[in-house]
Amino acid sequence: MGNQMKKTKKQKKNISHNPQVESVKACFGEPKAKPYDPTDFKI
Repeated sequence: MGNQMKKTKKQKKNISHNPQVESVKACFGEPKAKPYDPTDFKI
């Protein structure tokens, strides 16, 4: 189990390493705690 978890963690890190992709994902793909704020959206 420990080895499998380590593998998954490494894979995830490699996939979501791009900060721009992460920003887009945070804005559109994933649910947010706070409502959408146009002034908070910077690229």
